[in-house]
Amino acid sequence: MKEFQIGTNEAGQRFDKYLRKRLPKAPDSFLYKMLRKKNIVLNGKKARPHTA
Repeated sequence: MKEFQIGTNEAGQRFDKYLRKRLPKAPDSFLYKMLRKKNIVLNGKKARPHTA
């Protein structure tokens, strides 16, 4: 499992766009699938792509 800290520069942007920048080799379809299946956690809760 990977763990990232969101810095002040990244704060306020959509979570899916942040993930694309942090994981550039991961296909978009994979990221959205992991978000859809709720396999990605943000602040202890299941993440959603539009979270800012």
